[in-house]
Amino acid sequence: MARNEALRRELITRAAHPAAPGNADRLWSILDDYEAWPGFRLVDLDGEHAAWLIAQLGDPDLQRRCLEHLEVAVDNGDAPPGHYACLLDRVRMAEGRPQLYGSQWVVNEHGDLTPWPIENPAGVDDRRERVGLQPLAVQRALMQSEYAEHGAPEWPVTSPPPRG
Repeated sequence: MARNEALRRELITRAAHPAAPGNADRLWSILDDYEAWPGFRLVDLDGEHAAWLIAQLGDPDLQRRCLEHLEVAVDNGDAPPGHYACLLDRVRMAEGRPQLYGSQWVVNEHGDLTPWPIENPAGVDDRRERVGLQPLAVQRALMQSEYAEHGAPEWPVTSPPPRG
C-alpha cells in the first residue's frame, strides 16, 4: 500500500479532537476505501496513532470494525500490538466483559480511578509486556497523575506517542 501523505495529515489534524463530530464517520469511510487499517505503510506512525485515537472514542460498532482491521495490521507489522490490546479492552468493556490488558480505567463509587475489571489479573503484566505496554503499576501511576491534574482524561492516555 502506497503512503498517503494527505490522509496522514488529515488524521493527525482530526486526532487533535478525536471525539469531534465527523471523525468516526471519516474513519468508517477510510476503512471502506482501503479495506484495511490505516497503518504505518499508509499513514506513517503518527497517522496510525491518530486513527487509533479516533477509533478509541468511536461507537462500539466502529470499534469492533476497527479491531478486526487492526488485528490484521498488527499481524503484518503495520500497527503496534499495544493499540490492538487497548482497543480490545475498550470493546470488551463496552460489552460489559472484563478486559485482558488493564488499559481501561473508570472512577469507582469512592471517586478513585481504578481499572475496569481484568480477566485473570495475576497474568495481566505478562500480557501487557507481550504487547509492549508498561506494567499495570506504572499505568496506575500515570493515570492517577493525569486524573489528579486534569480530571478524567479527554482521550485515551494508555499509549505513549509513536516512536519514529
